[in-house]
Amino acid sequence: MQGRGVSLFFIVAASALVLAAAGIGGLFVLNRAQESQRDEFIAQNRIKEESVRPELLQQVVLLDRRLKGVRTLIGEHMFTSNVFGVIEKNTHPQVRFLNFTFSADSLKLDMSGEAASYRALSRQIALFEQEPQIERTEFGGLSATSDGLVGFKLTLTFKPTLLHLRQ
Repeated sequence: MQGRGVSLFFIVAASALVLAAAGIGGLFVLNRAQESQRDEFIAQNRIKEESVRPELLQQVVLLDRRLKGVRTLIGEHMFTSNVFGVIEKNTHPQVRFLNFTFSADSLKLDMSGEAASYRALSRQIALFEQEPQIERTEFGGLSATSDGLVGFKLTLTFKPTLLHLRQ
């Protein structure tokens, strides 16, 4: 029995040794295969890097710089024409503006105009007061014209966001 126990122990130990050796051998083969794939990948990458022309890269970098410059210019540019859109959208049909002066620095628009009646002028002022792009509406200088119209002066102060491109 003792001989049989030793031989059983020997068989188990030998089997464990063979399994460990097979595992190490498998890892060694796998490592070699991965190193081979890595070397092949590096070689392909070098070929692709060499195929990219330096002058093409310089052109791409130059184009990128120019595009950044254009973005900066557009981002900082004031689009005063957006003021016309707000005035056009909010002008009452019985009101006309005779002249105006716009100051981009203070975002103020000074206008004089004529309305068919005090009611039309009141509605005009209400339209401007409800416009979200207008911070402040001031009016005064009421007068009667020779044509029977109501003359007035109006000052609008716009929000700075009005002068950005999104309009």
